[in-house]
Amino acid sequence: MNILSLENITHSYTERKLFDDASFYLHEGEKVGIIGINGTGKSTLLKIMAGLEVPDSGNVIKASNLMIHYLPQNPKFNEDDTVIESVQNMVHHHANEDELVKAKAMMTRLGINNFEQKTGELSGGQRKRLALVSVLITPCDILILDEPTNHLDLNSISWLETYLMNYNGAVFIVSHDRFFLNRVVTKVIEIENGALSMYMGNYRAYSEKKQQIRDAKL
Repeated sequence: MNILSLENITHSYTERKLFDDASFYLHEGEKVGIIGINGTGKSTLLKIMAGLEVPDSGNVIKASNLMIHYLPQNPKFNEDDTVIESVQNMVHHHANEDELVKAKAMMTRLGINNFEQKTGELSGGQRKRLALVSVLITPCDILILDEPTNHLDLNSISWLETYLMNYNGAVFIVSHDRFFLNRVVTKVIEIENGALSMYMGNYRAYSEKKQQIRDAKL
């Protein structure tokens, strides 16, 4: 079942056209990696899917009552909030006690142990882990993650891989970590020359298919 579709979207940033009559669809439970060279519009595509930006033309069609959680590449916090206050402020509603217990367990697993520490005192890696916890503690239909492994150590990346592979909802990921994508995703969408091309399988399957296409052109 399709839960989100982009139909014939066109979108420009300043004077540059990022997408030109581009389309794709998402099924329930799919794990999708978004790839493309820098400047092709990967983060913009995520924002369009999350409803934070509107394409110049075309349609974004979502299933009714669809819940989407979005992790930006550079999460913003109130520097004076405590760690636990930041979690509460980033979720889509005021976190209940069960969710706070889950958040504390996740943060402890990811190396954040002082829940009363000011968020402004955290390192870049701790901030990213805090933002991850905030989007993961409540259920949703689609997780949209922009460079989720940035600033994470190997143990945190391994934990996130396992979490996402076992996650029942759909996931969209932009990441430069090809090993991470290879272990997590079940579909790859490549942004190239304003178009979106879909490849079934993980990153290795995508690479092999691209090589076959290049060889066929020789």
